[in-house]
Amino acid sequence: MLDGKVALVTGASSGLGYQFAKTLAAEGATVAIAARGIHKLNALVSDITENGGSAFAFSFDAIDPEAPETLISAVAAQCGVPDILINNAGISLPARAHKASLEQFEQTMAVNVRAPWQLSQLCAERWIETQTQGCIVNVSSMLFRRVGKGVSLYSMSKAAIRHLTASHALEWARYGIRVNALCPGYIKTAINADFWETDQGKAELAKLPRPRVGAPEDLDSALLFLVDPRSHFVNGEALTVDDAQSWAI
Repeated sequence: MLDGKVALVTGASSGLGYQFAKTLAAEGATVAIAARGIHKLNALVSDITENGGSAFAFSFDAIDPEAPETLISAVAAQCGVPDILINNAGISLPARAHKASLEQFEQTMAVNVRAPWQLSQLCAERWIETQTQGCIVNVSSMLFRRVGKGVSLYSMSKAAIRHLTASHALEWARYGIRVNALCPGYIKTAINADFWETDQGKAELAKLPRPRVGAPEDLDSALLFLVDPRSHFVNGEALTVDDAQSWAI
């Protein structure tokens, strides 16, 4: 499905990004994986190549405002300009709304909003110049439309990503560029696995329509739908994949 395509995935050293990279590589894409933890990326490159795929690792710190330009240039030089951009890198710095610091605000916005905006702009400029029909998937969250206590900064940033998605889709559709958002519910990863075993985690599970959280691979079909060239009429959409969780929180 993605033979001959180059896909750039940020935040690929663990969790969703790790799974996204493997999924895209299995469909034939050459995957450029980017994150701060380059040693973890090297392990992912080995995993992908051992299974017949093609992957290259790039260091990327989304907090650095110069990093997006450096990353796109490096990927273009080694793999070619990406045809697919998966803006997955993100952070959550939990804090009550009246306790959140300016530093937490700036870090959250830098990683969750500024970096995707920059990377999308850099790719779109190249696609428009070369008349390439590129594809962007921004990873938002079910919290773009529902909010949770203690995560106001995260919720705000994911709502911003949803509107960034729509704005870019509206402006770039004329060039054949598609921009959509993937909005996961609660997904179990190495970062939050222990939480779901705590009393608080179990209490959160009890609120859900089904007392379970998803796994990264539960997003595979949605991701592939959004990047599939046959989905050329899907543009500006926010696809929520959450087992109806967002209606219960």
